[in-house]
Amino acid sequence: MIPYQTSKEMEGAIGFLVQAITMSGNNPKPVILHSILVGLSLTKLNYPIYIIQAGFLHDTIEDSSTSIESIKGQFGDKIAAIVAACTYDYSIQNKAEQYKDAMHRAAEVGKDALIVMAADLIQNEPYYNQEDFTRYPWDKITYFIELARPILEDEPVWKDLEAIKRKIYGVNQK
Repeated sequence: MIPYQTSKEMEGAIGFLVQAITMSGNNPKPVILHSILVGLSLTKLNYPIYIIQAGFLHDTIEDSSTSIESIKGQFGDKIAAIVAACTYDYSIQNKAEQYKDAMHRAAEVGKDALIVMAADLIQNEPYYNQEDFTRYPWDKITYFIELARPILEDEPVWKDLEAIKRKIYGVNQK
């Protein structure tokens, strides 16, 4: 059972997410559902509320007109730093360089940002074979696993990353 105060804080992040995406969302994919699943997966793994809230909010900057200042004003510096680190810089034209940049920024912010990024990648994994992505998503998650291993291998989220890694090197290895 989720404590009352934690539930209220989770609901606040979900409400902010829904409003941001509903008012100015620009991604045709189900961003709200995806973001809720990211936050709930972090809840199930017993992460602190600020990590859970960052999980709910991780796509609001790149998928709406919401500003990082708005997140900072509503949720504080710690959550805003995690969300900013997980946000892709679309001024970088090369998709591989985009994800590498975000992953390195997340590593600079620290373990909390990498945990949210890991939960995001895990929740996106079912889509990797449903679209014409070629090797891009598998390269992306492989890069993340290698970058994050020394920091996350003792974290609860790591078990799910290892399962994806087995898929990559089992099913998708050439």
